[in-house]
Formats: sequence, C-alpha cells, structure tokens
Amino acid sequence: MKYANLFSKFRLGGVMLKNRIVMPAMDTSLCDGDGNPTQALCDYYERRARGGVGMIITEFTSIDAPAGLGGQIQLRINNPQAIPMFQQITDTVHAYGTKILLQLHHAGNRSLVKPGVEMVGPVDIPEKDVHGLTAEGIRELIDKFVAGAKNAQAAKFDGVEIHAGHGYLLGQFLSPKTNTRTDEYGGSTENRSRFLIEIIRAIREACGPKFIISVRLAVKDWDPNGGLLLDEGVKIAEMIDNEPVDLINITTGIKYKWNGASETSEKPDGNRLDLARAVKPHVKTPVAIVGKIRTGEMCEQTVKDGIADLVCVGRQNICDPDFANKLLLGRENEIRTCLNCLEGCYASIGAKRGIRCALNPTAGFESKYDDQNLPQVRVAKTVVVVGGGITGMQAAITAASRGHKVTLMEKSSRLGGQMHLAAVPPSKEMVAKAIGYFKQEVENKGVKVLLNTEATVKAIQDMQADKVILATGSKPFVPPIPGIERAEECWDVLASAAKPKGKKITIIGGGNVGCETALTLLQTDNQITILEMLPTLSNGQEASHRMRDLEELEKGGVNAQTGAAVKKIEKNGVHYQDKEGNMQFVEDDILITATGQRPAGGTLEEELIEAGIEVQPAGDAIAMGNLRVNALSGFMAGYYA
Repeated sequence: MKYANLFSKFRLGGVMLKNRIVMPAMDTSLCDGDGNPTQALCDYYERRARGGVGMIITEFTSIDAPAGLGGQIQLRINNPQAIPMFQQITDTVHAYGTKILLQLHHAGNRSLVKPGVEMVGPVDIPEKDVHGLTAEGIRELIDKFVAGAKNAQAAKFDGVEIHAGHGYLLGQFLSPKTNTRTDEYGGSTENRSRFLIEIIRAIREACGPKFIISVRLAVKDWDPNGGLLLDEGVKIAEMIDNEPVDLINITTGIKYKWNGASETSEKPDGNRLDLARAVKPHVKTPVAIVGKIRTGEMCEQTVKDGIADLVCVGRQNICDPDFANKLLLGRENEIRTCLNCLEGCYASIGAKRGIRCALNPTAGFESKYDDQNLPQVRVAKTVVVVGGGITGMQAAITAASRGHKVTLMEKSSRLGGQMHLAAVPPSKEMVAKAIGYFKQEVENKGVKVLLNTEATVKAIQDMQADKVILATGSKPFVPPIPGIERAEECWDVLASAAKPKGKKITIIGGGNVGCETALTLLQTDNQITILEMLPTLSNGQEASHRMRDLEELEKGGVNAQTGAAVKKIEKNGVHYQDKEGNMQFVEDDILITATGQRPAGGTLEEELIEAGIEVQPAGDAIAMGNLRVNALSGFMAGYYA
C-alpha cells in the first residue's frame, strides 16, 4: 500500500481508529438558530465519514450558550433536550467505522456581544465591557465544561475535545498577553494552565477512564507582541501530558493580522508541522497536527517520520469529502484540491450562509444533493453547454452525471475560461490545478467537448439540443472616459507572458481584480498607482486575504487613491478628482483598466429563445460572481437541465 503508515490503525484512548486521518473542528453554521443540531449538520458529517476519515471532531460547540458564543450561529451542548439529535449524528458516523469527538468551547473575551449577557475573560477589559472571571466564576465554568462532556457522553460521542486555542477563553488564560492575573490562575506558566488542567481532571472524573479527552492546544500565538512563545507552549504541553488526556491536538493561539485559525493561500503546505516537531519529543500522549496538510505524501510522511500520530485534514475534507478513500484506493489524481481561499468555509459563514466551498458546490447542501448518488433522469435530454469556464464545466459534469447526453462548446482552444487569469496573481497557482480537476471530470463523465467552436443557433439546432445552458461568462466593462482607448485591459495584461518591467503604471479600478493585477505587476519592479472610485479597495474579497493583499500593496509602495473619479486620460497620464474634490494628475507609462465586467451571451440567448430552444443562463452570464458562486450556478443549471 502506498500510504501504509497513514492507513494503519491507531488506538486512541478506549477506541481503535481505522486510519490516522482526522477531520478537525471547523464551523459549519448548519445548526438551527438556537444552536441545536439539524439534519443538514448530520448529513454534512455523514458525507465525510462516508469519505473515509478515521475520526471527526465537531465544530466548536458552546458549553455556556447564550454566553461565550464565538459565532452568530453556533452549535451548543448545554441543552439536554438536543441529545437525541446529537446521537443521530454519532450513530450515523459510527455506521462507517469513524469515531467522533465533540469540541467543547467558550469564546471568552472574543464572545459575541448579546444584550443582557455578560462577557467574561481572564481580566477586566473596561472598554469592551469584559469582566475578569472570579474564582467562583471559574468553578462555575468548569462545571459547565463537565456538563457539556456528560451530555456528549450521553449522546454516544467517543469523547470530547477541550478548545484551548485560537485565542478563545482557555487560550486567553494560557497566553501571557491576555492573562495578567495575579492570583492562582495567572502569572506563572503553571498558574495560567491551571484552569485548563482543572477542566481536564473534572471531565475525567465525571466521564470515566475510557472516554477520550483531547485538548486543542495553542502552543504559540500568532501575535508576536508579548504573546505565547513556542518554548513556553512546549512546557504547557508537557504539563498537559501528565494529566489524564488521550490526545494533544496542536494548533496556534491569538490571531495577528490575517494569521489565524486557518492558513491563507500564500502559506506553505504543512505550515504548522514545526509546532508538532517541537512538542512530540517531550510528550508520551499522542499528538495531532493541523495546518494546510492536503496531500497524501505529506500526510504519510508526517506519520512515518513520527512528527505526529494523527494528521488533521480540514479544509481539504470540505472541498473533497472523499479525500481519504481516494488516497486509500489509489485514485489521488481524482482529488479536488482545496485552494485555501477561505471564500466558502470562512466568508460564507461570516455572511450567515452556512458552510460552502469555492470548488465543491454541494458543501453545505448534503441534505439535498448527494454528489456521489445524483438521481438519474427518467428521460435523457440532449444538453448543450456553451462556455468552458468553471460554470460550464460544472454544468456539463452535473448534467452528464444525471444521465443526459452533453456537449460542451468552447470558442477558445482550451477549457478553463477566466480561471486561467485567476491563476496568475501571487499565491493563486492552485487555481490552475483546479482547472485540471474539472477538465478530468468532464472527460470522465463522457462529455463531448468542442474547442475552437463558436456557438450559433444553427450549430445548436443541428445538434437537436433539447436544452442549452448558457455559461458564456462575462466581458470587460470599458467606462466612457475621454482618452480611454489608450488603456490596456487587465485581462490582457494578466494573460500576457511578457509583463512590463520598471514602468510607471496606473490601474483604474481597485476591486479584487485590480488589486491582484497590481500585486502581479509588483513582481516586476513597477511603480503602481490605483485609482478606485469607492471608499475602500478590494471590496467583496474574503477578509483574511483582503487584509493580506492590502498590506502587500502598501509594502510594495502602491499609491492607492480611493474616492477617486477619473475625468480625463492624456497620453502620459490621468486626470482624476480626489476624495476631497481636488483635481489631480498622475503620470504613467502604461494605463490599465480593471473596471469590472458585464454578462456576455445575451444576444445568443435571445436568438435561441426566438428559435424555440430552451435556454438557461448560468454563472457570469446572469451576474458577476466568484468561483464559488459560479460553480454552484453551474451545478444547479446542470442538475435541473
């Protein structure tokens, strides 16, 4: 077997894991508004258990709701009436031989502000209305952690994980930056660890020797300004090792800038393996590690080299729930690799949509769509998909999966559409790998692909199409500014192999594409000005990546002018009105427009309707969207073809 170590069994506490792959805790927001589990949540976890993981750890689950919540919609375990639905989850997961832990959580001074609910932390923070916990308050919370563990045990979970990372309450006690107490719960490393250790002991006493206790342990804060350093984190791990715990699940602590609970796209694979390397030699308790581990080779090597006993594969299991089984069965070339874009798994939750994925359109929709078992249509249609971008490819894949005869028409010489442009900016190279995945799926599903083919009504009529999915994408919008004909379109700049070097460049438009164009051109030593009409740059981008990009633009010396209205373009520069209403002039050698797009294909749609052919626009042909929106739109169009 190629990955013999990864797929070896492992005894954890009182259970045997069938392999070393763990799906770690990641918020889904699939519970109901009161924090109780739902069928959607059960089906989400069922899909990952079916995909072959050895163990699942639920998303962070509140022990003190409505206090201590870390999310607008967060699972809770302090409602005994929800135990039967929790047991539906555990029974379902156990049916696949997968073990499951429930993560116990309190957000502390990072809790949501709720009327009438006191926010607590290690110390008072008057400006945030945070009250430092008293010794009595600490004991009350210990009891609530125990009650949560007992509820989880009643619901047949194999154990619990105590969340002491990511800058939440227990991590706040561990960090010298946030814990400045002078009593028995502050000061020394031992004192700052006391709260966590007392919780461990109390849960063990209440739940018995065979109930798994894992600790999600921050061993290093991202914040370098007085935060927890790795040497002290190792010392805390050594202390935890002497307690009745079964697993130390290593992670990071307090967020700093865009560095937080999950890696952004520029971080290297295995970004936190050094934390496990530092801890593992000092403890006898099994160790798990997380952090952009998304290849079979890295998983195998981590176990084989003794860096960790278990590997936590998170976002990758959202993107492809069959990750484990594909590795086991030698089908890793079929894996849909996570982009670490955080657009669906972070941004969507922040927008209260629930868990989503940029590349997996069924993530979060498992209750309605089983991607492995799409129902076959009773009457197969001849379906023509026009456009070979992500929308068109996903539409073709889905329609073919349901039994339709599908032809995909693409006017260029290759599939992928704007994904080829999206793969050009720094740290976006994984988008190119995603193109390969979709192309392979198109082929595997038996879709007929016609490249270098312009879609016309006659051509579609000749195919005797029953249904046309119009995935024609978008075209750049050129604003009516005097002199705009001098400008180059950002798409052409990104597509060109020869990037300008050492030039003065003005980019009109500071949205996501304009900013990524600027980041690309910074790599060839250009002096760049961005003129953006709105008050802020890169609007609509996922927050962590937006923070990163804005800092990189600033470090690169980009002159970013917001609230700037371009009035006139000369041969050597641009006149614009600044946000104070004053006219300015910026000199340049090259002018680039990144002023947005408009749907393409409207004329063809009208002609098809006139010819009596059923047509369904999808993706950018309806309205501008990102990869997630367009993949989902393609799936829906293909599903209901």
